[in-house]
Amino acid sequence: MPNPTTAPGIVGPFAGLDVPGLLDMRARTRRDHPFLIWAPFDAPARRWSYGEFHDRVGALAAGLARRGIKPGEFVLIHLDNCIEAMLAWFACVELGAVAVTTNTRSAPAEMEYFAGHCGAVAAITQPAYAELVARHCKALRWTAVISHDAGAAPAAGAPAQADSFEILFADSADRPRRPADPSAPCSVQYTSGTTSRPKAVLWTHANALWGAKVNAAHQDLHARDVHQTYLPLFHTNALAYSMLASLWVGATCVIQPRFSASRFWPVALEHGCTWTSTIPFCMKALLEHEVPTHHTFRLWGTAVCEPPAFAAFGSRSSAGGA
Repeated sequence: MPNPTTAPGIVGPFAGLDVPGLLDMRARTRRDHPFLIWAPFDAPARRWSYGEFHDRVGALAAGLARRGIKPGEFVLIHLDNCIEAMLAWFACVELGAVAVTTNTRSAPAEMEYFAGHCGAVAAITQPAYAELVARHCKALRWTAVISHDAGAAPAAGAPAQADSFEILFADSADRPRRPADPSAPCSVQYTSGTTSRPKAVLWTHANALWGAKVNAAHQDLHARDVHQTYLPLFHTNALAYSMLASLWVGATCVIQPRFSASRFWPVALEHGCTWTSTIPFCMKALLEHEVPTHHTFRLWGTAVCEPPAFAAFGSRSSAGGA
């Protein structure tokens, strides 16, 4: 079957556009509007406007290129939810490298398989997983480690051969430039491997843009919305349904380290969240806590329809969204 983005005479829906182009457009049209808000459990929230985030992505992309990462090469991003995970993903994508987001609960043998299967040349991780990556992803040229574990102080230091994530940044004026190609590889996620070896699922830029556009439409997202995100960003749900969909419309995405029933409502109220993607486990946990009457949620996305639960939360559901 011909590829609609490249076949002669056929124009795909994202011709001339890629993920960096979408971020660049949002940075120009909504430069000072909050894009990502990092809400760690034990520290004040930190906001990145579209313009500021775009600049930092450019600086990191330039730094990755300086460290020898080339278009088409694979980079492991083995991180829990944090702002560094999003900076690393977008920087790889801008450079033309392929971001490989791996489940942070993966066993050592799985990490060894992931790194070897895709031929990863570098990794970005956090202190809690640095030793695992160093021991089981031995073909990497280098590993960089962020300074915290999903907002918490690290219990262990990085291996001696690891670099600090912060030294990767260069000058955003040197960000790599390349022609937009929606058919180019963008990102990889591995399936859970319940019946056989995990399979590498490759997204092109067109796949990512399609996920952003369609999910935003399904959610009826608008630029004024604030999407509360606590499901893992290494998974399709949070990455495409929450973050990329928010980027598509120029909305705001609030990132929490993980789900916490006790912290859910304070974060929702502090940032005026209007949307969240949830799962039954989270809903049941939240039913054990008092639901504030003055929250601003208008819709929740979920894979199940539970009218009694949503009546208790005072929000409608968009079934099939998770």
